[in-house]
Amino acid sequence: MNTFFKLDNYVIFDLYELELESTEGYLRFHGSKNFSKNIFFQNQEYIFIPSELSNLQSSSDGKQSKPTLKIANINNYLSYVLKDRNDLIGKSFIRKKVLGKDLDSSNFTDGINPYGASNFRTYIAYDKFLINLKKSENKEFVELELATKVDIQNINLPARKVTNDTCSWCYRGCGCNYGSTPDYLGPSITDGLDTLSASLKNDASNFMKNNKGLLNSSWWFEKVWGDYYDVGVPIADENDKVFLANYKSTLRSETYGLTGLNYKGRWNKTDVYVSGDFVYLDYIPNVPSDLKNDFILTTNNKQKLFYVCVDSYSKNESPDLNTDIWKQDQCSKTLRGCLLRFEDYVVLNEENKALPFGAFPSTYPYDNKS
Repeated sequence: MNTFFKLDNYVIFDLYELELESTEGYLRFHGSKNFSKNIFFQNQEYIFIPSELSNLQSSSDGKQSKPTLKIANINNYLSYVLKDRNDLIGKSFIRKKVLGKDLDSSNFTDGINPYGASNFRTYIAYDKFLINLKKSENKEFVELELATKVDIQNINLPARKVTNDTCSWCYRGCGCNYGSTPDYLGPSITDGLDTLSASLKNDASNFMKNNKGLLNSSWWFEKVWGDYYDVGVPIADENDKVFLANYKSTLRSETYGLTGLNYKGRWNKTDVYVSGDFVYLDYIPNVPSDLKNDFILTTNNKQKLFYVCVDSYSKNESPDLNTDIWKQDQCSKTLRGCLLRFEDYVVLNEENKALPFGAFPSTYPYDNKS
């Protein structure tokens, strides 16, 4: 008999899904005491993290219970997940109850589920809650209190705040989509063009002739930086201080004075970086060695944090901890910050000249007689 599982058809498994940010998807896991292996169910992988769901009760008087989810904080992993995400307050938590025979055949070495053929039609139970509050957090475990939608605390309605001059979108995330807008070739950049070879200069000239005189960042990624996917070139810091010396002089107020940029991919502590190099860090900075990163987030949805080196010869200097050497690419959430990145999108897109600025100018007082 296969020793990977020793289950019967009536053995029930609790599979958990914890919502992260809107661009990141779900953390899928289980805490079954029967085994400490990852589970595949309907082609989704649920990693093993010791966990327990308690105080899940129902009553005839309609009183809502507030279950407690206790999760092992292996190598401070859950602390990293909660960090910078407001402890996931208001995010969804889903529990799915399934039978052992309904697990994917890929869970077994011979590809055959020894506990019978699956006739899965629905879950034994499907419960959905919201994270109400973080009850405790230490190096051993994290405890979260769950609640239903009608019973959750500290939720403001409407959930989206109305503003008149500040963008509410998450930079590079949903709504903004900088670096992932399908019909946008990126902002035009000419800094560093003089240092290129004659053949690249000629190629750039031909590109500009066909794109209204713009040398979009997608050309730099493909032809110069050796990456066929434009991930969104860094433009400025949170105060609209631009990185390049000659970039959009009519919009900028200050500049770091860099003469060019060079994409180096993911930051590596063993590499040496010079002024103008830019790198990215994963949204979750560290992942335990026994938990693979792709179990948590897909690379297509995962946000990246981009940093530009403004000082020469940076080695073993983590960008997020060395702000004198590395400056993070951030948006000021103002109309100027949006224009710095999307002005060239407006130039190229003749049918739709709107910026993706997530504010509400109509909230200013309006006098229809003026």
